Amino acid sequence: MFQKTKISAALIVAFGGGGALGVLPAHAQDSSVQRVEVTGSAIKRVDAEGALPVQVINREAIQRSGATSVTDLIQRLPAMQGATTESASVGGGGGGFSGASVHNIGETRTLVLLNGRRLAQFGGQTLTGFGAAIDLNTLPLSAIERVEVLATGASSLYGSDAIAGVVNFITRRNSTEGDLTLGASKPQKGGAEEKRFSLSKGFGSLEEDGFNVFFAIGADKRDPLNATQREASKTGVINFNHNGKRYQAFLGSPSAIPGNVLDDDGDIVSPYFLANGSCAPGNVRSTDPATGKTACYFDFVAALEIFPERERQQAMVSGDLKLGQNHTLFADVLLSRTESTGIIAPVPGSISIPRSSPLYDQYLTPVSGMQGSTFTQDTTAFYRVADLGRRADKNKSEFSNGVIGVRGVFGEWDYETGLSYSKSDFKNDISGYPGALALSRLRSSGLLNPFVGPGEMPAESLAAVRNIVYNGYWDGGTSELASLDGRVSRSLMNLAGGPLQMALGVNYYQEKFQGKPSLFAQAKLADPVAGTLCDPDSADPNLQCDQRFGDAAAIIPYSADRKAWGVFTEVVAPVTKTLELTGSVRYDDYSDFGSTTNGKLMMKWRPTTGLALRGSLGTGFKAPTVPQLKAAPQSFGVTSSPYDCTPELQAVATSLNAQCQPRGRQYDVVAGGNPKLKPEKSRQAHVGMVFEPVQAMSVGVDWWWVGIKDAFGQISEQEAFDNPQRYPGAWTTQRDIATGIDFLAYNQANLNLGKAYYSGIDFDVQGRYNTPIGRLGGRLVATYMLAEKVQLQEGGQYFNPVGVNEPSLSYVTFRWQGRASAELQTGKWLNSLAANFKSGYRDAIASVEVLGPNDANTGEFEDVQLKIKNYVTWDWQTQYALNSRLTFTLGVLNLTDTKVPLTLAEGGAGKGQMFGYDDRYHDIRGRTYYVNASFKF
Repeated sequence: MFQKTKISAALIVAFGGGGALGVLPAHAQDSSVQRVEVTGSAIKRVDAEGALPVQVINREAIQRSGATSVTDLIQRLPAMQGATTESASVGGGGGGFSGASVHNIGETRTLVLLNGRRLAQFGGQTLTGFGAAIDLNTLPLSAIERVEVLATGASSLYGSDAIAGVVNFITRRNSTEGDLTLGASKPQKGGAEEKRFSLSKGFGSLEEDGFNVFFAIGADKRDPLNATQREASKTGVINFNHNGKRYQAFLGSPSAIPGNVLDDDGDIVSPYFLANGSCAPGNVRSTDPATGKTACYFDFVAALEIFPERERQQAMVSGDLKLGQNHTLFADVLLSRTESTGIIAPVPGSISIPRSSPLYDQYLTPVSGMQGSTFTQDTTAFYRVADLGRRADKNKSEFSNGVIGVRGVFGEWDYETGLSYSKSDFKNDISGYPGALALSRLRSSGLLNPFVGPGEMPAESLAAVRNIVYNGYWDGGTSELASLDGRVSRSLMNLAGGPLQMALGVNYYQEKFQGKPSLFAQAKLADPVAGTLCDPDSADPNLQCDQRFGDAAAIIPYSADRKAWGVFTEVVAPVTKTLELTGSVRYDDYSDFGSTTNGKLMMKWRPTTGLALRGSLGTGFKAPTVPQLKAAPQSFGVTSSPYDCTPELQAVATSLNAQCQPRGRQYDVVAGGNPKLKPEKSRQAHVGMVFEPVQAMSVGVDWWWVGIKDAFGQISEQEAFDNPQRYPGAWTTQRDIATGIDFLAYNQANLNLGKAYYSGIDFDVQGRYNTPIGRLGGRLVATYMLAEKVQLQEGGQYFNPVGVNEPSLSYVTFRWQGRASAELQTGKWLNSLAANFKSGYRDAIASVEVLGPNDANTGEFEDVQLKIKNYVTWDWQTQYALNSRLTFTLGVLNLTDTKVPLTLAEGGAGKGQMFGYDDRYHDIRGRTYYVNASFKF
């Protein structure tokens, strides 16, 4: 294994790595050698095996993985946990973003590169730091030659903010091969069907013709998947068995149709139920165990599209031109566009019902006194405008990136310099939202009746409601990055083990971010549909500033920028034939955060043939994003779950002269920048080995540790609502303009929370064996999390989510995560089988209702904590090469149609509105067939 080989073998063998999703071919032994550069080092070398654990996924492994996009490829890697999935766009504010997170340390701490260079962050990033990373949807899979994943951080070459690690995408170039691939995927149970196409071709030989141009284009489209198309997601009412008893869990909304109201005691009840003894269709009875009063909750889960409709188009062109014998001019251009649509239930909200209203006498007075509810005062109706249809968030992301530079050899120096610019532009269009004041005026005029069911609204009323619905641009943002870099490397002198090598580098970049809310989102319109500007100082009620019905929204536009420059040096010293030491130092200077110096020490030791030991120590530094620092406080949606008004929460509300939300209602959220944020500082360490007991087998094991001080974040909403008086800064107020009530609101401020520690072990075992019927290969890649400890207050308690959905963090970290695969090459056939596994965990504690005989509701509630079992799915793929040009691929994902496990978690970071399964961790599509046909020319 430890031989000098060509680049293709050197990169694969060096780090115990081939494709983390498939088994690579046996390594060809070749006497020719090349100097190559790998992720994590600025020095080109003949022997690419270094001190850092880099996994390399080459093009063949990508094609055999079954991945249909860069997002699928990266998020399936065992070392990846905690990344945002597309399902977060289903009511979770994801904006269509998908990222990479090494070891659950975070997307914002995982540096994603294209050909070793930074890219502009997602234009839809939020004030809290969400999305302040690279959207993987922007990168074209058809243009990727290989992916290098450095699973330890603080690379001096790319920046000390790479705390968790680096994912470097290397694109294809200097190739004349052409490839046309068509493909489709179809889940067996329907929905989420995909079609895709890619075309790539190169022209000219850099060595023979002095130039090469390579282009790749691709497009794919996926149909939506409705919640009702899967048994596990079709409703928010879930009956289940646990420890010999029968229970019912339910997630619904008190904003129902017909609407619920507040009685004189401030309890939420259903006039429809009081009058009829049952709830209307589409609603579920919910009785408050404390009061015995009944409301009808809308089953919004059944109305979701759990996989958004999505379209992507991408194009990339790379060019290389020889400038004499030793110099090459290169240029790359990447353009991409992603559009996804998240569909959720019709818009809910609150409407005032004065005692003088005819609606009061028609619907409330007749039921006054029933089941302990009286109606003698002005009240509020919680209503869902179902006749408007479901709401839609159409997220559009456009990305562009251009690079031009020169690389080559000047005397004894290898050099490369480049100028790059990238831009991410995000737009969010909405539909199905009326203005809150406009809807309130319709109620006052008698045209809106919140106590009738779906389809019962008179034609005149329906037309009036539809006339006030806003459909169009809501919010967006633009992120830009311009950079200039240069680096050189050379051998200085010979040491006992080989040449002493050194690299020097410098880089400068400027990033800009601009938030672009619409006038409606800024609450500057009196008539959102007509676009009429409001006048908050006018006495005319028709010129009042309207806001979106259902959630307060007064988003403040802003722009901010940052400049930074850095220099680094790296030295590789082969002290002996068996021992190599590497040291690097980086200095960075930020226009808004001053300067910082960080370093890394690395060691590689080969005590005997077939064994290499490696290790590293380093420090890191990460400044907050510009929105985290400079954005003004503003409305930021609603909490992911409703919360009961405990005595402690009521005390907080009273101190702020506000009201708690009624039972079952979500709370408004406020967020903004914090100019007092301190940068994160980190330390990293790793120790590992690569062991080859026999020539056809290798074993890689790496222990890693990351410690972070002054970690950025927010108090999780679950922790804040469970302990409201522990976090006095977590509370503010928001006025509901439709009712004029000041409600308690959750202040999701950016904070330095304290310290965080992560540690684990990465495993990579692979083997090859020639059988009488063909070449057999096998591979196991896995990560074992030893610990994750996170503070939510400086000097406060540590929370550990490993193996448990920790309520104070609202997420789980899997103890084990991995993939075991085997493949058999027989003539023109290549068959592979892979098992993907996640260890079980303890679910969040949930209060659920005890069921009686025949699943009758009893009104008795108990706390239940489910134990989620280990989750294993199997993938099968068959490739047939008809000839050297045409290859057919047929595969099945989740071959055994393993069902998603039942969980009772209601919310959490990155989670959509789905209930009954956790969309962050388990794929509900079930058994999925795919086919690809590839023609090379």
